[in-house]
Amino acid sequence: MSSSTEKRPFATASGGTTTVIPQCESGDRATEASHSKIRIAVATKGYGLINQHFGHAKEFLIYEVDGNAAQLIAQRPVSQYCHGKDNGPGDLSEITQILGDCEAVLVAKIGAVPADRLREAGIEAVEVYDTIETALWNYYEEWCSTPSDDDLTPTS
Repeated sequence: MSSSTEKRPFATASGGTTTVIPQCESGDRATEASHSKIRIAVATKGYGLINQHFGHAKEFLIYEVDGNAAQLIAQRPVSQYCHGKDNGPGDLSEITQILGDCEAVLVAKIGAVPADRLREAGIEAVEVYDTIETALWNYYEEWCSTPSDDDLTPTS
């Protein structure tokens, strides 16, 4: 990323810091992103990190990201997907409904079955271990450069 990228606010529950949030300046979603926001769910144990396994999360932090800022907008409690003494799978339909307005969920780890189910629900599961702000920045940058579903429609 060039050094000319301007600073954009990153709001946290603890009062906020400033970081760089890239604007979609090129790529297939540049026009779409300049007019819309995306929501990204984050699984965390705290410390500003994405450090929680999907199946152990009791809540997800929801960030709204656009070309100007990343804002924490909600904390959504969920029933843990892995529970019981054997860490057995729970009901994923509740979680997919709760995260249904999110483009992605950023987690430290996730199993293949829940990742596939989330994908079927239109939510991308992303394994990452990083600071929340860096991971949001990286995901948003990737999202900007990825063709939207409308761009993938074949023409006759």
